[in-house]
Amino acid sequence: MHQKELSLWLRAVVVIGWITCGLLAFAVMPKLAMDAATDLPEFSHLARPCLILFWIGMAPVVLALWHAWRIFTEIGRDNSFCEENARRLRWISLLALGDTVLCVASGVFLLLCNALHPGIFLLMLLIAVVGLGMFAASAALSHLTWKAAALKAENDLTI
Repeated sequence: MHQKELSLWLRAVVVIGWITCGLLAFAVMPKLAMDAATDLPEFSHLARPCLILFWIGMAPVVLALWHAWRIFTEIGRDNSFCEENARRLRWISLLALGDTVLCVASGVFLLLCNALHPGIFLLMLLIAVVGLGMFAASAALSHLTWKAAALKAENDLTI
């Protein structure tokens, strides 16, 4: 697979991610929040705050997808190992860590409100583990990309 074709496929995955985030944030979750408020009137006061917290939690995901888009564009230009991609990967790792912390804080909020369902707890635990994995992988890739960019720059100076 050539660089341009790989870049195209990777950017298509990012577009699918953006569409999925949009559908979740503006179609699925508001409906679920309103259904939960109707079905469980004792927790109806938490529907709007939880929905807003979900939207805030989607922001790092969308920003990480934007950075991924820019990385994949550089891959298409055959400029995979550059300092800018290392910085973007670093940002992705920080966004993943921030989203993980936000997810754990949301779980603590729901626990304090006595509204933490076991299914929600397991989902938040899964999101936290995946977020930590994304943090570690992105940080490691950032470090490796930075080293490769330094080697490439040194090699470009050698005649």
